[in-house]
Amino acid sequence: MPTETLISIIDDDEDFRESIVGLMKYWGFTVEAFPSELAFLSSPNVRNTSCLIVDLQYPRMTGIELHRRLVESGYAIPTILISAHLDDSVRARALADGIVCYLTKPFDEDALFGCVSSALERAKPDEYRS
Repeated sequence: MPTETLISIIDDDEDFRESIVGLMKYWGFTVEAFPSELAFLSSPNVRNTSCLIVDLQYPRMTGIELHRRLVESGYAIPTILISAHLDDSVRARALADGIVCYLTKPFDEDALFGCVSSALERAKPDEYRS
């Protein structure tokens, strides 16, 4: 997958965020990380994001609400939700809203890579399919 592919990561847990950043860079992606959804929304690279990895819970809006807001604004960024807790009803709602994956911490690298690959296939189908 090309290095110009921008993966944006939003998580308020700095250690977790940095570990995901390191993993994405190891896989060859360009990465931007944000401590909150508001920091991401104020970034000039929202429109350049190929895949969004976002924590489910924030005080001002959930990851699902962020996804909806982006879609309503014309940015249908393939999104992966990460949560510390498995909630089947939230997971079902997220997937019905177009979220690519819902991962529960801790998850393994292969699961994340599979989700990122699926997200990128949705973002640019012709470029990433083998």
